[in-house]
Amino acid sequence: MKVLLVHSAYQQYGGEDSVVKAETELLQSHGDEVILYGRHNDEIKDFNIFQKAAFVPQSIYSWKTSSELDDVVRRVQPDVAFIHNIYPLISPSVYHALHALGVPAVQVLHNFRPFCPNGLFYTQNHVCEACKSGNYLNAVKNRCFRGSAALSGLYGLVLGLNRMARMVDKISGFICLTEFFRIKMREVGIPESKLFVRPNFVRAPALRETRDSSGYALFLGRLSPEKGCWMLIRAFEQLPGVHLKIVGTGPMEQELREYIRNKGIQNIEMLGFKAGEEKWEILRNALCVVLPSEWYENFPVTALEGFMAARPVVASRIGGLPYIVEDGKSGLLFEPGNAEELAQHLRYLVGHPAEAESMGRRGRMLTETKYGPEEGYENLMRVFAQVRGKQAAAVAAI
Repeated sequence: MKVLLVHSAYQQYGGEDSVVKAETELLQSHGDEVILYGRHNDEIKDFNIFQKAAFVPQSIYSWKTSSELDDVVRRVQPDVAFIHNIYPLISPSVYHALHALGVPAVQVLHNFRPFCPNGLFYTQNHVCEACKSGNYLNAVKNRCFRGSAALSGLYGLVLGLNRMARMVDKISGFICLTEFFRIKMREVGIPESKLFVRPNFVRAPALRETRDSSGYALFLGRLSPEKGCWMLIRAFEQLPGVHLKIVGTGPMEQELREYIRNKGIQNIEMLGFKAGEEKWEILRNALCVVLPSEWYENFPVTALEGFMAARPVVASRIGGLPYIVEDGKSGLLFEPGNAEELAQHLRYLVGHPAEAESMGRRGRMLTETKYGPEEGYENLMRVFAQVRGKQAAAVAAI
């Protein structure tokens, strides 16, 4: 199969970029031809004055994307387009162009765009769904995108105009990473026939028989408000005997470091960005992985990383997390924002190491079966087959 993979890489490499890399390798390992149509958001840093002037209209509809896709499709003739991030450089023009060229487009919903300007359904430190019906003025009022009214207005304009141009109708299928996202997409009016649940997958590396398992909890991820960072700190202020290691960077990093230093908190260690074998060693020697998110978390790769390392995942009961973490089986769930309940769960795991090990083994088993690469590939092929079949039927009916 010829798969046109569409993705605009983020300025700060993250989970979505790693998923795109894994999807590419998965398809190629099964003999499929992957044609990448990609941009990188770092390009914006080098824009000249003319490119800056054209940024707004090109974000709404990129003629560059439309022209280049026309050339790629006519030359390669892909069977399906597999779309990840398109904002802001590729733009929603990709949907209009592919629809006109007769290529079925499958959009992976890593976040809540095109129904929320910041993609999170989260602003001003709380969950918000005010824009999902199409009134993006709410985003301008709340400065939802990077605290900027101008950027919030830009994304509201991009989404609003393209929704009026029937952008959603031109997408053949939406891949939801959890059942929670499928529920939310039904609420905004996407037909059930276009919604497919297909979780992220991982290739679980072999585990060594021995590990340190020295009893620290581990947070992996972006240091930003929606990730529940402050609640995490509050929980560990109640747990002086339990160590926390924080791996990651983000806009809150300096603020958190200063708070920990000024308060003299001894049981929290910030390690910054880690990758590769160093990150894996930190994971496999942890007691558990903590996901204290306060937004509608979708399907964080961090959860699967914890499972791969045979570590239980302690997560907030919000968004897609309850569909990933089986409470009492592969981890524990707590109410979002509830530092006391999180602290209680961590005390339990420290006091019951055999149960923590059992939960970790259950998570590891899931990465080898339900979240393994073969299951991921078969699910993806089923989605592609269905959207291609619908496309063929529609063409035959004309």
